[in-house]
Amino acid sequence: MQTKVNRIQNDIETLAKFTSTPGNGVTRSSYSKEDRMAKEYFMEEMKKLNLAIYEDSFGTLFGRKEGTLKDAPAVMFGSHYDSVVNAGAFDGVAGTVSALEVMRVLTENGFVNDYPLELIVMNAEEGETFGPSTGVTNSRAMMGTITQYELDTVKNRFGQTKAEAMREYGLKPDLEEAARDPKTIKNFIEMHVEQGPVLDREKIEIGLIQYLAGIGRYTIRFYGATADSTAPMDTRKDALVAAANFIAQFDEKIKELGPDVTGMVGKLDITPNSNQFVPEYVEGKIEIRTFSKEIVEKVNFKELIEGMLEKAGEKFAIRTELQEIRRINYPNPTGPSIMNGDNVKKMQQICDELGYSHVVINNGTGHDSMIMTDFVDTNMIYVPSRNGGVSHCPEEWTDYESVKKGADVLLHLVMELSKKDE
Repeated sequence: MQTKVNRIQNDIETLAKFTSTPGNGVTRSSYSKEDRMAKEYFMEEMKKLNLAIYEDSFGTLFGRKEGTLKDAPAVMFGSHYDSVVNAGAFDGVAGTVSALEVMRVLTENGFVNDYPLELIVMNAEEGETFGPSTGVTNSRAMMGTITQYELDTVKNRFGQTKAEAMREYGLKPDLEEAARDPKTIKNFIEMHVEQGPVLDREKIEIGLIQYLAGIGRYTIRFYGATADSTAPMDTRKDALVAAANFIAQFDEKIKELGPDVTGMVGKLDITPNSNQFVPEYVEGKIEIRTFSKEIVEKVNFKELIEGMLEKAGEKFAIRTELQEIRRINYPNPTGPSIMNGDNVKKMQQICDELGYSHVVINNGTGHDSMIMTDFVDTNMIYVPSRNGGVSHCPEEWTDYESVKKGADVLLHLVMELSKKDE
């Protein structure tokens, strides 16, 4: 059995029309009318397959195909369909469409599954809608890790809290109702575009994920004093010099911690940003990536950064400040999300049988899968991103044939996982 590329293409192109910025990429924010239009499309397609369809109180859509085993945990597969502002047509959607196509193929061929199958379609993965570290809402609600505090405090660009936007959308967010016992999920599988250049550059058709790196984010601030460029050097309180000193020290310290972690100050805002005045204020953004659980347990990164900021402040006689950018109810940084190793091996064999080139790849940004790994056996499949791997922009592109190949791997893994052991 194989999926059909023409149906995949039609799904992706149809969903791309549900945008608030026609002609300037896809903008389909969570709990918008475009979100509802996309959801209705998925529901209509699910109805054609006679799936049991339901939506939870956080807007997650499920299409369930029962199996021969009663009260057995489900093989769940899918992704999200919301987007950032002026995004492309493939991020998230490639995975939801592929999952839908898998369910079509199984239904058309009269496939008999033992474990129940659940197509999952999520509408609030992107963190841009309500600000940093507020994404992957559906999976966090399903696993019971989202908080009422977040629902009542974070706001979108229209000034609505998450709870207010959900209610206007027609939902009644209920943390208890949305939470699901992990024991009811046998496996969670997500297919996604790579959002990076590796697969396309190396001409490899399928990426198989062993883990997603953990992430930590912080804002650092340096408060100096403005002075003219003629001010004597020994009287200055130069915020940029202090920031530069901190950055150099931070880089050295991260290197000392070894290969299990990376870190950088990747963005600076400087005031005044002029060659004629001593900078009085600098704000920087730190991003840390972790590659082992042990590094998160061993190092208190907040204390590490605070100590280095304090030293820089004392050395240059300025005030410093640290702000964590963290997901409520989660550590900062998080540890890596480890995928099910046995299923990686199964997918390698599936790729060989289908004649698709493949490689284990562990780069990439956060996905709903990173939430699921803490609770259920989880796996991810990547397909190549073109145009240098750019994503979250109109130039994002993945060939439809590449999406089809990823869907084929998903199809055969779902088939294998849905059968009881003989």
